[in-house]
Amino acid sequence: MKRLTIFFLLISFFSNAQHSEKLYFGRGHNYSTVYSYFVTEILISNDSIFTRFDYKLPNIKEWKNYKKYKPTKEILRISKKGNFYVFVDSINGTEIFEMHCLKISEKKIVYYSRAPNGNMEKRHLGKGFTFRRKK
Repeated sequence: MKRLTIFFLLISFFSNAQHSEKLYFGRGHNYSTVYSYFVTEILISNDSIFTRFDYKLPNIKEWKNYKKYKPTKEILRISKKGNFYVFVDSINGTEIFEMHCLKISEKKIVYYSRAPNGNMEKRHLGKGFTFRRKK
């Protein structure tokens, strides 16, 4: 009986370790001419895959039913660079220069806008949208 208990504990430990994906959630107005509200889910897996689902909604009343809309999906790889995360090319591992970098914690993701020259010093960054941890 004792061996059986240890066996089930080991199985539950390894199954939890493999499913350590983090889901972040954000919503707000997007000031578009066609859609006026958005919901975004960001899923970060333990192998640094960043998957973003953007749901465009006609109005704020629909946000609780966002799953019935078809999202646009973007899959990128992220890598840590100093205190921030950047998007990298999954083939050759070089940084994909975009105007954004990310600060990721257990509770939230914050987008930052970089300076036009790509500088990531705190004084050159503009704080952007924040996504809260969902699960």
